[in-house]
Amino acid sequence: MADNKDIAVLAKKVYELSTLTLEELEDRKWEALLIVNAAISSATADGVARTHADKEARYGAQIQEEGILARLHPKWLLRIDDGKPPAIKHALESALDNPHRDLRTRLQALQFIAPADRDPLTDLARALATDAYAGARGDARDLFITRMRGLSKEWFKDPWLTVLPHDGNPPPVSILIENQGSTHDGGLHDDPSDDTTWETVKYGWADAIRTWDVDFLRDNSLSQLYLSVETAAMTAAETAGEVASGANEAARGVATILKWAPYVATGIAVLGLATAALAAARQ
Repeated sequence: MADNKDIAVLAKKVYELSTLTLEELEDRKWEALLIVNAAISSATADGVARTHADKEARYGAQIQEEGILARLHPKWLLRIDDGKPPAIKHALESALDNPHRDLRTRLQALQFIAPADRDPLTDLARALATDAYAGARGDARDLFITRMRGLSKEWFKDPWLTVLPHDGNPPPVSILIENQGSTHDGGLHDDPSDDTTWETVKYGWADAIRTWDVDFLRDNSLSQLYLSVETAAMTAAETAGEVASGANEAARGVATILKWAPYVATGIAVLGLATAALAAARQ
């Protein structure tokens, strides 16, 4: 089973955007584009196809009327003013059980997000670090915290420090990803007693996405855990009072970032040239 529990955060973001008026959504178009494409890139091919078909069935005539440049505005995948769940719901459903999306895949996507575009997706970086820490072996956790202390004395406040390379070294979170324990599999083994909070609520969350339970999407505990705390690793380090005083190297970042790479690559194949045009215009 793929480790896709961060879809809880992504779906909450989709829900929040779907409640906006068209005017409000226009003002947050770039955030919406990032969230929509993150959902698309997490989905299976079938989920993407169903999303596209739903969008065309509901808004095809309006899309045709507005023209090619407006064809792939994220509003078509987020609108609910016809009384139905947003079309992007199909992508989110399929992402829950996408067997080709694991911790490594999630890390790869986050690494290619340009600095100016990171804010709307910070919770996904936090969710990755949390999931990776929760399933890692103890020695990997210790090594990870030691590495983070060497980067910044306040590293626990910036999840992006955990998922980006530093000074030619791999992202610190890769220490956790490459050293996952044999348990924490979501209750699929014979002894569910070692499952984490994330795992025990996963399936109720999946049902909420499939039925588009707006109350649960708005208030669900899984997403709130991600959004209201740092990561388990960050909280542990902060509580222990062992944050290092070393120089903050966060500003060095990545030498070269392929701006929009995961979004444009997905968008061209699934949605058309408008995504590429929007990305190029922003550059």
